Amino acid sequence: MNKKRSKYEVHAEISITGNASGDFDDVTAGRPIERRLNRMERVVAAYSGEIDARFSNGMQIAFETADAAILGAREMQQRCAVLPQLSGTRLALRIGVHEGIVQQRSEDNVDSARAEAAELAVMDDSIIVSPAVIAALNTELRKLAQSVGDLAAPAAAKKIDWRREISSAAYGGEVLGKARGGASPSGCYLVLHLGLKTLELTQDNPEATVGRDPLSDLVLVDDYVSRNHCRIERRFDCIVLTDSSTNGTCVAPDGGVELLVKNDSVVLRGRGLLFFGRLCNGERRGGVSYEAY
Repeated sequence: MNKKRSKYEVHAEISITGNASGDFDDVTAGRPIERRLNRMERVVAAYSGEIDARFSNGMQIAFETADAAILGAREMQQRCAVLPQLSGTRLALRIGVHEGIVQQRSEDNVDSARAEAAELAVMDDSIIVSPAVIAALNTELRKLAQSVGDLAAPAAAKKIDWRREISSAAYGGEVLGKARGGASPSGCYLVLHLGLKTLELTQDNPEATVGRDPLSDLVLVDDYVSRNHCRIERRFDCIVLTDSSTNGTCVAPDGGVELLVKNDSVVLRGRGLLFFGRLCNGERRGGVSYEAY
């Protein structure tokens, strides 16, 4: 008998409230919903999720692990929260997460995980998850779970505190030398790997920020990491890292000599590791791997 594999369904829906909610038109309003959906799509790609359905005010997403689902949902809330609201109307993101079963054969019955995830998406600017999702999380992410309180949701459901800072360990550890799939894009590009998260710098996404700030593209919680630690840019002919931190950024290229960059810039080439706020000292543990070409 084949062992059933889990997947984690995320239902993310933008609710519209306020005086103008009844006749709200996204195009006339300047596409605020579309802006939010585009940000959410980029988060899905970063955590290797798959969009099963995209509708006018939200999407249904599948992730391979509970950790990826919660990290992705958490970042979606953060990315949408900083966008401006409209006069007389409020846009809020509601997210529900539930465990499902991956279909092994075409004749297998489709489970109800999508519908149940949608039923959990009932609270503005919140992430509500089922008990099975909590049980599958790593220890650091499980600390984010809170009781739901007065809410028309299953009694055992939990709310995720997406505003709370998390340690780098919550991302699932380091991924070293992860191979890049598919054909390389034209021009310069960079791929960063931190556990479950992958960031790419391409023509459409030419810049990434790193730091303790929860809105950084790569968030690192460490005593030696500055709030706005560094910026990495895709330029015409190279990838440039610019450090603006107190303790500097260590670049350790594969087969090369490590370099501490402090309030300065350096060109990244090939593969290696980045250490933020400390030296490598010959170790690989705790580094963020990069590929720059």
